[in-house]
Amino acid sequence: MISAPSLTITDIPYGGRGIGRLDGKVCFVPGVLPGETVAVRIVKDRSDFTEAEPIELLSASPHRIPPSCPFAFSFLKTHPAPLFPAPCSQLASSCPGCCYQHAAYDEEIRIKQVQLRSLLARHTNEGAGILLPPVAASSPLEYRNKMALHAQADGAEMRLGYFMADNTTVLDIPACPLALAPLNALLEERRRDPSFRLTLRDGMTVTFRWTEKDGAVWWRNRASEKDIWMVESSVIGPLSVPRNSFFQMNPAMAGRLVESVIALLRASPPHTVVDLYCGVGVFALAAATAGIPRGIGIDLDGPAIKAAEFNARKLGLSNTQWKSATANEGIPGLGLDRPAETTLIVDPPRNGLGRKLVQDILKHRPLRILYISCAPDTMVRDAAWLMEGGYSILSSQLFDLFPRTAHFESLTEFYLAKI
Repeated sequence: MISAPSLTITDIPYGGRGIGRLDGKVCFVPGVLPGETVAVRIVKDRSDFTEAEPIELLSASPHRIPPSCPFAFSFLKTHPAPLFPAPCSQLASSCPGCCYQHAAYDEEIRIKQVQLRSLLARHTNEGAGILLPPVAASSPLEYRNKMALHAQADGAEMRLGYFMADNTTVLDIPACPLALAPLNALLEERRRDPSFRLTLRDGMTVTFRWTEKDGAVWWRNRASEKDIWMVESSVIGPLSVPRNSFFQMNPAMAGRLVESVIALLRASPPHTVVDLYCGVGVFALAAATAGIPRGIGIDLDGPAIKAAEFNARKLGLSNTQWKSATANEGIPGLGLDRPAETTLIVDPPRNGLGRKLVQDILKHRPLRILYISCAPDTMVRDAAWLMEGGYSILSSQLFDLFPRTAHFESLTEFYLAKI
């Protein structure tokens, strides 16, 4: 038996590390599940919390499963062997992307739903009544239509893969179980080609991407602006996407999210939909197909805006307009004369809207806001500011676009209660 402190894991907060109490302080431990008891080695001891590496699983959760990926951090790489199979000093050599590889998928969904509920309750004082049932993915594996791998030279060796937990060293990977099969097949083909390996340079990024129309393709670093746009399938029709522009990497779940937005718009149709961070125009175009009289899309990505204009023409939609601008620049220049008949759709990056943009939104006071978020911690921060400005939350729902990882999307509907 390993002589080490032990603790029982009581919860998995957003981010994927388990927590328990050790010597009266909260202790964060990766690779665990609620209810498990683990022996740990302390790696950081701070005044108000500790961080630890697990070294022995003393009591396992019934929801623990063998990881699908050999690089995922878990005790039970050889289920059900009780010991972590490598020295804990090698924890930095694990792939940190999948923090739920060791959990049955229904347990992962339960954990993520608890995280969203807890964040909403803590930051907005909203009860569980606003939280809708989570939308789980049809499969927790083989869903990603894009991989961005990093090249790193180590003497004569050239590694190609993801950054490890130390955020410095690249883990060489032959395949990723989250990626679609055609992407892994292309990666395997490239890795077998000696000339491909010879063209890699330290610090280079190699992107692999798949669409139903284009198949699997790859490029080094940023794609050329002259490269032919890719065509993504969507629930509103085919959408052209510049290779360097954003598009959701889980097409099936992205479609379910778009369908939910359309349902909300049809249930209470506005006159105008403003799609902030619109990318290639997904939500503004979805609103137009749903019969909303006017759609406006705003995004800083100029090529994406050009693609949005092209997509609108291809879909035969004349009731949209597009603007290349930052979110903060775009909102003040809209000149919305019918805020009581406007729905604002926002889909910001992980850092959320931020205080200044929320203040700009509160100056215009659109009747309804549909907030699509890939980071619930920044969403609830922004939600608290919106609620201070007179908004109420009608509903919030989890969409698991990123199974096996710490991340998920959410769709939260805000309504202006104080007009």
